[in-house]
Amino acid sequence: MSKDSRSNRDKAAALRAARARTARRRRWRLAGVLTIVLAVTVGGAIWYAGQDPTGQRTASSGGAHSGVPSGADGYGVVIGQPDAPTSAVIYEDFQCPVCKAFEDAGAQPIDVGIARGELRVEYRIVSFLDAASANQYSSRAANAAAAVLDTAGVEAFKEFHDTLFANQPAEGTLGPDNGQLIAWAVDSGADAAAVSQLIQDGTFDQWVVDATDAMSKDGVNGTPTIVIDGRKLGAGAGLQRLQETVR
Repeated sequence: MSKDSRSNRDKAAALRAARARTARRRRWRLAGVLTIVLAVTVGGAIWYAGQDPTGQRTASSGGAHSGVPSGADGYGVVIGQPDAPTSAVIYEDFQCPVCKAFEDAGAQPIDVGIARGELRVEYRIVSFLDAASANQYSSRAANAAAAVLDTAGVEAFKEFHDTLFANQPAEGTLGPDNGQLIAWAVDSGADAAAVSQLIQDGTFDQWVVDATDAMSKDGVNGTPTIVIDGRKLGAGAGLQRLQETVR
C-alpha cells in the first residue's frame, strides 16, 4: 500500500471517528433536554400521596398551628354564583409549573365565566412541592393565600392567587420571601398588620397539610386537576372545557 493510500485511509478513519463523536454528543444533549423536560413536568404534575418530598412534614405530622381560615368551604375557596350552570373544582400548588401554564391560559375564560354567572369555581390549594424550592415556597405561599382569605375575603384571595401564579419562581430557586408575600397580600386588599402576623407565624400550615391529605382521599394525585361537573380532567382537557363554557 502506498504512502498516499495509507494517508487517505487514515483521514477517512479520522473523519468517521469525528462524525461518530458529534453524533454521540447530539444524542447526549437530546437525552439531557428530555430528562429536564420530564423532570419539570413530573415534578409539577405528579404527587406521591401522603408524603412531602422535603421529609419535613407529612399529612400526619402537621405543622405548628391548626387554624382554619375564615371564608373557607372545607378545604376549598368558592367563587361564583351558587346556581351557576357549570361547576369546577381546581386543585393547584403555587410552585407547580403546569399549574402556572394552566392559569396563564385559563385565567380569562375563568374570570369571564364567573362574571357572567356561568361558572362557579372552587379552588383547592395544596402543597407538596417544597422540595422544588430553596425556601419552602410551596407551603409558605399556600399559607399566605389562606391568610389573605381569612383577613380580606374571597375576592382578595382570587387577586392574590393570580398574582402568585403570575410571579411563580423557577423550580430549585428561592421563592419570594414572606416580606414579598405580605406586600402582595396588602396589594390584594388585606390589612397589613393582620395578614403579616398570619403569614409570619404560618398560622394555616396545618390546614394546608390537611387540604393536601384530603386531595389524596379524593382520589386526585396530580396538579393541576380540574373537576368539572364531577368529571376529573387534566390541564388541557380542563382548559378546553372551561373555554367552551364562555363561548
